[in-house]
Amino acid sequence: MTSATDEAPLTFSEIAANRIRGLRAERNWNQAELALRVGLSRPAVSDRESGRKAVNVDELPAFADALGTSVAYLIGLENDRSRPLEGAASDALRACRDSNPKPSDP
Repeated sequence: MTSATDEAPLTFSEIAANRIRGLRAERNWNQAELALRVGLSRPAVSDRESGRKAVNVDELPAFADALGTSVAYLIGLENDRSRPLEGAASDALRACRDSNPKPSDP
């Protein structure tokens, strides 16, 4: 038997997947509704929520906007859903997003 302390911590993508799924469910949206709002296909949203594919850094702002929260909340940097990420952290995230070309999503 393993204890909770033996488990690996969640990655940013895993935290985002859980929070995206939870916020979508709170709004009583299906995956197709969220997909329309973020500009992805329904299977792509399903893949992100299930962890089959990681949530891409360039997708985070669209998910945050659609779900009425911040990127910082989605990736677990803060627990306040309504406060936007500002300052140096926001600049660093934007720079990371801009320096990584968007992979094609089937």
